[in-house]
Amino acid sequence: MLDLLLRNGRVLHEGKFEEEDVGIKGNRIVKIGVIAEQASKEVDLEGRTVLPGFIDSHAHMLHLGLQKLRLDLSECETREEVIEKARNRANDPGTKVIVGYGWDESAWGETDYLRKDELDFIEKPVVMYRRDGHMATLNSAALRKLGLESRDGILKEGDLDLLDALVSPDPAEITAALEVAFNMALREGVTAVRDYVDRATALVYSSLNPPIRVYRSIYADEYFEGFQGESSWGVKAFLDGSIGARTAAHEGWPDSNLKMDDAQFAKLATSFWERGMPVAVHAIGDRAISVALRVFQNAPLRNSVEHFELVNDEMLDEVGNTFISAQPNFLQWALPGGLYESRLGKGWLEQNNPFHEILARGLDLAFGSDCMPFGPSYGIYYAVSSPYSRQRITLEQAIECYTKAGAKLLGAPLLGTIREGSYADIAVFGADYGRNVEGLRSEKSQMTIVNGRIAYVRSADRFLVNESG
Repeated sequence: MLDLLLRNGRVLHEGKFEEEDVGIKGNRIVKIGVIAEQASKEVDLEGRTVLPGFIDSHAHMLHLGLQKLRLDLSECETREEVIEKARNRANDPGTKVIVGYGWDESAWGETDYLRKDELDFIEKPVVMYRRDGHMATLNSAALRKLGLESRDGILKEGDLDLLDALVSPDPAEITAALEVAFNMALREGVTAVRDYVDRATALVYSSLNPPIRVYRSIYADEYFEGFQGESSWGVKAFLDGSIGARTAAHEGWPDSNLKMDDAQFAKLATSFWERGMPVAVHAIGDRAISVALRVFQNAPLRNSVEHFELVNDEMLDEVGNTFISAQPNFLQWALPGGLYESRLGKGWLEQNNPFHEILARGLDLAFGSDCMPFGPSYGIYYAVSSPYSRQRITLEQAIECYTKAGAKLLGAPLLGTIREGSYADIAVFGADYGRNVEGLRSEKSQMTIVNGRIAYVRSADRFLVNESG
């Protein structure tokens, strides 16, 4: 007898959608097709869409949870709305330091960053992180607290480390934030993540039992002996910053945006390869990507370039067996009149994030969200609806980048597909998933199964369930 039988699904199987049943025993998918066998629990999906559980190959689960627990600015549509949220939080007597996440001046239709003087009416220290996490705006009270009175209120890149004394969460808050993030993952149909962690978060993870699969990758400068383990995935390094903060290592931008040259990065990477650890390197700008590809060319392990945005065909020729871990949701800024046109010029609108060209060359492309925002369906929407042929891919390709390709990157061949013998990590969406492209941005999982167990059912959805024995 099966443990769980999903009947009457629109199942993504072998790269195409089929009307099928899915039988699960223990933590494995054991049958696909028309199934006559009985099960302890049967769920009639009534035509709902059955996908492999999504794998987010680039996540920041602590940041995601803190954003929800502290002050979430990601949906603010105006500068005034951001300031008003800060004002309201300042009125909370229990809040000693106001820490917000996710403001984006381009979402307001502006090019000027949030300014210190706009937050100086608040007497408490205020730290407001831009959406990309590569810069923050502080008010005068925060600057005084940190002994940085001479600064203009804008901190970027390495200077953000100066904020630790004000914003670092304690283990209890880390635990609470991760729990929030795990629940968000289940609602999005995400069953596995590669999560970038600092030392404190890695230590908290050692005492947790997450409801999803978490592959931890530690920041290179936070690495400690004993970090490696079954659920670890190497280290994370940085070669540049972001386009929004103007800190990407892009040709024509300041040379100082490039954090390491070839020799420096090779030395760092080699120190971890010698420990048997792959390297994921943040590289957005063309100069940073070139460094990464040159260093990875003869690497003893398979590594990944994170973001891989500003590339040309010559760079694609140099990828070799390096994984590309990209964020399709970043295309939200790559539309005509958007942030990328403002920062980079029209010439880069079609050139950035060439997902179609990457796949056409047979390169390994895994998708992740970078939590901007968290949720694969949002990114899939942009990948399948891009106005540019170099970027635009099919629905099935985009889903595979968020499932099977992620499993390959993680070295987890039993994840990422719905086939007999694979782990039963499954996300169930509405019957019309992907048929209405515009609706993809807001699609949420109706049922999420992890390791053969129903881990989440959306409260608004009713499933016909038959339980025997």
